[in-house]
Amino acid sequence: MTKTQLFTCLVVLLSAVGAGVVPHAVDATPTEDAASVDAAVAQTAAPTLVTVRTELNETQPEVGSNFTLTTHVENVDDGDGNVFVESVEIRRTPDGDDVVAEEKPKKRLWSGDSLQNRQSLELGETGEHTLYVRVEFRHGNGESYEVVQPVDVTVFDPHPLMAVEAESTLPGSRTTLNVSLTNGVREPIRNVELQVQSDGVSVKDNRRNVAQLSGTATETFSFEVSGETSETVNLTADLEYTTANGTQRSVTRTLTPTLTELSNPGAVNLTGISVSRRGQTLQVTGSASNVGTTDVLSVVVGVQSNSNVSPGQSTAEYFVGEIPSSDFSSFKVQANLDSNASSVTIPLRVSYIVDDVRRVRTVSLTYDVPRTAPTKSSTRTRRFR
Repeated sequence: MTKTQLFTCLVVLLSAVGAGVVPHAVDATPTEDAASVDAAVAQTAAPTLVTVRTELNETQPEVGSNFTLTTHVENVDDGDGNVFVESVEIRRTPDGDDVVAEEKPKKRLWSGDSLQNRQSLELGETGEHTLYVRVEFRHGNGESYEVVQPVDVTVFDPHPLMAVEAESTLPGSRTTLNVSLTNGVREPIRNVELQVQSDGVSVKDNRRNVAQLSGTATETFSFEVSGETSETVNLTADLEYTTANGTQRSVTRTLTPTLTELSNPGAVNLTGISVSRRGQTLQVTGSASNVGTTDVLSVVVGVQSNSNVSPGQSTAEYFVGEIPSSDFSSFKVQANLDSNASSVTIPLRVSYIVDDVRRVRTVSLTYDVPRTAPTKSSTRTRRFR
């Protein structure tokens, strides 16, 4: 084995130690082909043993807060070889340009010398992250080398976790957002205050308080919202609380619940309708049926006017009231026959409230008027069109 080959093999010995750091295999390669080194230089260059290790100063980094990685470079060779540390970079990928921290020590290490390079950075997402420490240095013989060392860092969120669920609704209707707050640590927190607001919807009574939230416990707060309650809503949640050791903390989170439309909301159809005539008075009877999966409120059925009929004098409008889902209720209204037409259309106005929104529709009934006025009441059963 030539001296150049020996240098390539022994130039770096890497290890990763320290809390939160997991050691990996090491990649130490010369930036130039070792075979291209001048033969005279290769014969006179003594092999140099260098160790590189990276440690995490914090026990566990917090999301959005600075933490420090310290890279130790030491020339442990007992000869007269030396290395010159050019730069220390922390990257998100081993070969990419996404450098998150960089230092240029520009320091020469003789036998027994060492370098401690501290770099401060922050990560904005919780979970496990793999960072790559790249050390570039130059040997005393002029050869440049780089070492890339993976370092695993676990980032946690010290604040309570927030989540939101939205109840199904109709566009433009009021609905309820359930915001859950989970204390992810074992110690309780106290004086908890949560405030929710949004530019897109109106939040009623948007502030909630709880005296204490035990360790690992979850508290759910319900907020009533109205306005543009469709698709995705952007909520700003401001949380303030006091930790077990008396530290006051605050955090702001953006919550984006998706409001889903009710698949089969309450809806009123008129069924089993019959029309009977007594003189110039038409009496309409039938059932107001809720064909949806939610209750409907304040159901009203009434006769409207057109060129042939008008609302009756007595019961032109009938208040049905509440109808539970998949249920029905009877109604009876009267209309006046204002012409001698052989066939007339009776417009019935149906209004009701579902999910806090009043819905109105008109049902048209076709009634064939007998050619001669009957002496007794006559009945014609018609389905609305």
